[in-house]
Amino acid sequence: MKEDFDPSFENNNNEERFVKLEDMFSDSAYYYFDVAEWEGMIEYYLSILKLDKATKALNFAKNQHPSALEISLKEAELLSEKNNPHQAIIMLKKLEVSFPFDADIPTLMGEIHSRFAEPLKAINCYKSALKKCGEEEEFHILLQISVECQNLDKPNQSIYWLKKLIKKYPDNIEGLYEIAMVYEGENQIKKGIEFFNEFIEQFPYNHHAWFNLGNLHSFNRNLEGALHAYEYSVVSFSEFSSGWFNKGSILARLNQFDKAIEAFTVTLELEGPSAPTYTNIGECYEEVEDFARAMEFYQKALDNDNQYSDAIDGAASCLYMLDQFDEALATCEIGLKQLPERAGLLHTYAEVCQGLGFFKESKRAYKKVIKIDSDNWEVFLDYSGMLWENGQIEDAIEVIQSGISLQGKVAELNYRAGSYLYMSGDKTGAFNHWNNAYQKSPGLLNQIFDFNDAFKNDAEIQEFFEQF
Repeated sequence: MKEDFDPSFENNNNEERFVKLEDMFSDSAYYYFDVAEWEGMIEYYLSILKLDKATKALNFAKNQHPSALEISLKEAELLSEKNNPHQAIIMLKKLEVSFPFDADIPTLMGEIHSRFAEPLKAINCYKSALKKCGEEEEFHILLQISVECQNLDKPNQSIYWLKKLIKKYPDNIEGLYEIAMVYEGENQIKKGIEFFNEFIEQFPYNHHAWFNLGNLHSFNRNLEGALHAYEYSVVSFSEFSSGWFNKGSILARLNQFDKAIEAFTVTLELEGPSAPTYTNIGECYEEVEDFARAMEFYQKALDNDNQYSDAIDGAASCLYMLDQFDEALATCEIGLKQLPERAGLLHTYAEVCQGLGFFKESKRAYKKVIKIDSDNWEVFLDYSGMLWENGQIEDAIEVIQSGISLQGKVAELNYRAGSYLYMSGDKTGAFNHWNNAYQKSPGLLNQIFDFNDAFKNDAEIQEFFEQF
C-alpha cells in the first residue's frame, strides 16, 4: 500500500480530501488528517446517513488520534445513528469521568436523549452542560431546554427558559420567534402581547419584535393592532421584506387595497419576483373588480411558478368574470389536475361550466363543492340559481333549504329562499324566510329586488316589509 502522509492536507479543498479518503478505503493509499479534518469528514457521512463510510472513517481516525475527545464524540454520534443510544450514553458517561469540565459531552447526551424521546433526561443533561459551557454554546442549550419542555407539554416552563435566553441574548432573533410560537401555539396571546410590549419598551427599534407582536395581534384578529406593529417593523428597518408583506396582507383584510398594493410592491422590490406576492396584488385588484389588471399579476405569478395554486384559482376566477369561458375552463382543468378537491377552484369550474352550457358537469362540480366545503354558503346560492334558471324549481328550493339547514340563519340564503318560494306560490313560506333574513340583515333587502325586479312593484311584498 502506498503511504503518503500529508500534514498540509487542511489546505486542500473538501473534494480532494474525500478523493484521498476513498483511496484509503480501497487500501490504495494512506494519508494523515488532523482531528478537525476527521471530525468534518465523519460529520459529513453522518449527515447523509452513509453510516458504513462513517464507520470506516472513524476507525482510521481512532488509529491516528486514539486520545482525541472529538473523535470519541463522533463515535457516540455514530452509535446513536445506528440506534444504539444506550451504548452511546454509557460511552459518554465514561468520557465525562475523564473530561469533567467539557460541555460537549452532556450536550451530546441531551441530544441523544431528545432524539429517542426522553425529554426529561435530555433536560437534565442540558442543565449539566449549562454549568460548563461558554456563551457560544449557552444560547443553543437554553433553546434546546425550552424545546424539551414543550415536548413534556410544559409550555410555561418553556417560556421561562426562553425568557432567560432572550434576556441574556436580546439581539438573537431565534429566541423571539420561538417564544412567539409558544405563546401562539398555547393560545396565550394576551401574555405574548404583554411580553413583546415590554421587550419593545427596552428595544424599540427591534423590527423582529414588532413583527412578532404584529403576528400575535393578527392571530387575535386585532387588525388595527397588527397593522400598527407591522408599520413600526418597517419603520425600524425599511428593508424588512416580511414586515412589508404582512403589512400588505393586513391592509387587504382592512379593505385598503391601494395601500396593500403599495406594500406588496415594496416587497417585490426587496425580494424580487415572487408568486405569493404577485398573487396577493392580483387578489387586491380582483377585490376592486379590476379583473384585467388582476389577471396581469396572476399571470406574473404563474410565470414565476406555473403550479402556484392560489394564482391558478385567481386567474380562473378573473377569466370567468371577463367572460373568457374557454380560457377559464382550461385554467380550471390545469388546477384541478393538480389539486382535484380544491373547493374554491371547483366552485369556479362549476360557474364556468354553467356559462358554457355544460350543465351536467356544472351540477357535478357544485355537488362536490358542497361535499368538500359545506361552510361555503355562496355555493348554495349559485347552485340553486343555476337549477332555477334551468326550470328545476323544486331542486333549486331543495338546495337552498339544505344550505339554510347547514348554515343556519345566513341572511343571503333566506332572502333567496323566500324569493324562490314566493315565485312558486308559497307566500307563507316566503314571508317566514324573509322575516328571518330581515331580522338578521335588513341592509341586504335589495337582494330580493336584484333577483327579481318585479318585486319592487308588488303591493303584497311592499306591505310585508313596511311592517318593520
